[in-house]
Amino acid sequence: GDVSTWEEVDMPEIMKERPPYVVFETRPEEDRQASIEAGCYKAKDVDYALITPAGSKDRVERVVSDWFEYLTVQVDQGRFPAEWLDGFKHKYRLWKEGQELPVNGTPIKTWAALSPSQAKTLLDLHVLTLEDLAAANEELLARIGMGARALQAQARDWLASAKDIGAVSAQLTALTEA
Repeated sequence: GDVSTWEEVDMPEIMKERPPYVVFETRPEEDRQASIEAGCYKAKDVDYALITPAGSKDRVERVVSDWFEYLTVQVDQGRFPAEWLDGFKHKYRLWKEGQELPVNGTPIKTWAALSPSQAKTLLDLHVLTLEDLAAANEELLARIGMGARALQAQARDWLASAKDIGAVSAQLTALTEA
């Protein structure tokens, strides 16, 4: 089938503060030469990256090796963060070993402040973490709908307070150990 190319998705305009979501899958594709030699259909496994920019409804599908080559050029030209590419390569290695990394951030589905319907709406829009919600742009807020700005403010406040609580907890530990 025909798949979109990475270049067709205007990723920098979506949410450049957050990396896209990537899942990997293996698909059988015909090995034409082996099929000719065997006189029947022969397939080989090809790994694909399914890429959904944070806050986007579009998904791009690329052969993993081609995508990593493309991203390496983008990193070299300063158009893509090197740490994101390193993270995708690490996630790919774990996937090949049969493990899956958790999402990058605080998962939406574990945030008690959301109703089940709010959580489902956000997850359906590929807003998988509080960090994504806090960084949401106007287009994404419009797609979330009524109450989106209040949810965004709540996510920002929660993340800020979690950071403060962590610092206070570390100070208390240091004081009690002194």
